[in-house]
Amino acid sequence: MNRQFAEDLESDLGRGHVVEWAELYALDALGDDERATIDRFLAADPALGATFEERLRTARETIASAYATDEAEPPAGLFDKILLQLPDTQETGSPSRPSRSGQSSRPAGNSIRVPDTSGGATDDLSRRREAKAQRRRGSFPQWLAAGAAAVVVAVGAVTIGQSLQPSLEEEVLQASDLRTDEIVLEPGGRADLAVSREENAAVLTLTGVPAPPEGSVYQMWRLPTDGSAPISVGTMTAEDVAGSKVTAVRDIDRVTGFAITVEPAGGSTTPTLPVVAEIPFQV
Repeated sequence: MNRQFAEDLESDLGRGHVVEWAELYALDALGDDERATIDRFLAADPALGATFEERLRTARETIASAYATDEAEPPAGLFDKILLQLPDTQETGSPSRPSRSGQSSRPAGNSIRVPDTSGGATDDLSRRREAKAQRRRGSFPQWLAAGAAAVVVAVGAVTIGQSLQPSLEEEVLQASDLRTDEIVLEPGGRADLAVSREENAAVLTLTGVPAPPEGSVYQMWRLPTDGSAPISVGTMTAEDVAGSKVTAVRDIDRVTGFAITVEPAGGSTTPTLPVVAEIPFQV
């Protein structure tokens, strides 16, 4: 499920939206402090960390696929055509551009020469410096444009690759062994559960759930089959549960279901009783 980013990373982490930062992480578009903050956040929740790593792996594979190429013999004359498009590197005037016919736009004959009116080495040095400055002024925008184009292509390729790859929610809902259930929640509203053992994943959609008490959030937990401590899936504010809220998780073979509790703003490391809703995976 796509969500809009908050104004800062800390706000998204407080809302449990760390997974949405995986693509920026994969593109190295985050600062060192932001990456360290995400790493610390995931270290406290191994299950969430596994989900993040899976999305990170998918993003990196998409980037690699975007740059993958097949070896092919270049067309004849390609190298000569490239050379014709390069600025003139001679130090005797401004860079020249080839005409459409492939010939230089300069007059035939030798390179243009600036008359030496002084006969001294100083003028020659000045001409060389001016020619060098002109080449820099002429070539910088081209390199800058090429760099910008490369960035646009890379980001665009990642976006296209992600749009073509089905999401976890789509994989579950299209699974051949899909099982569904509808559960009425005690706080109000309902939970629509979709489970696929084949995909080893589940999708939970909350609809019509009332906002948590002022200054509180709902927090969802995975309940391990071995009876160990519940694992946080994330928190939900009043804004999150307005309308419908979709949560998809993997590795349900080690989980009996979801539990929802009311926690202080920002969430808790362990559930605060009582549990306000429990959604088993035995569909």
